[in-house]
Amino acid sequence: MEGKITVGIIGGTGQMGQWFKKFFEKNKCKVLIASRKTKLKPEQCAAKCDVVIISVPISSTVKVIKEVAPYVREGALLMDLTSLKKEPVQAMLQNTQAAVIGTHPVFGPSVKTIRNQTVVLCPARPKKWMPWLRNILEKNGALVRITTPEKHDKMMSIIQGITHFSTICVAHTLKKLGIDVAESLHYTSPIYKLRMDMVGRLLNQDPTLYADIEMLNPENKKAMEEYIRSTRELIGIIKRKDKEEFIKFFKEGADFLGSFKREATEYSDYLIEKLVKKGSLK
Repeated sequence: MEGKITVGIIGGTGQMGQWFKKFFEKNKCKVLIASRKTKLKPEQCAAKCDVVIISVPISSTVKVIKEVAPYVREGALLMDLTSLKKEPVQAMLQNTQAAVIGTHPVFGPSVKTIRNQTVVLCPARPKKWMPWLRNILEKNGALVRITTPEKHDKMMSIIQGITHFSTICVAHTLKKLGIDVAESLHYTSPIYKLRMDMVGRLLNQDPTLYADIEMLNPENKKAMEEYIRSTRELIGIIKRKDKEEFIKFFKEGADFLGSFKREATEYSDYLIEKLVKKGSLK
């Protein structure tokens, strides 16, 4: 792209908006931000910018897109940063003639760098902008994945939907059983410590964000129902003390994972070694 790119972030006073403000400024872009807290109105910001990014809560994204998209110039790029893609991308396509690339940075604002972080791109009407966006991400070390909005949302029903669902349930199970988490860590294996670190990390986040992630992706319902069916099947096997069926159930999962089992073992061994060296199990 010729000349200095002006990036406008709608919702730029939020944590992700601020993260990407610093990111684009570091990459020599001029950045304008607009939100309910700024003098610059979102519509004014959209009209001024070469790249317009919608960075607002998931539940507000489509509404804000409909309000702002008509002001984005035809030669500009309109993006969103939400963890859902189908509805936001449809709204962008329907409400502007500008280029449209649905974008999902699969990380939170606490990360210090985009290096080795995944960013999913859904180029719905990319025009001339795809090479620019991909280059600015990849030259900073991001892992760029390109897919459709539909496939993205299906993948997120597993990566986010089921994972967050089970993680939240772990905390509530411990609560109902009256387990003191700190005390349990005195008996822990490294694997349990890692698991509880992930539970604690998630539950240290904004619950509104996770409510939207769980409730607004229409693919989640199917994935969660399948997850519940699997848990019920396994509970039945355990209640019956059917060791042969347990081994069969276990092996079916193992066979499905294939060679990933070895990769997972090597990586988790590395993490366990780091935990032990750090003394995190004391």
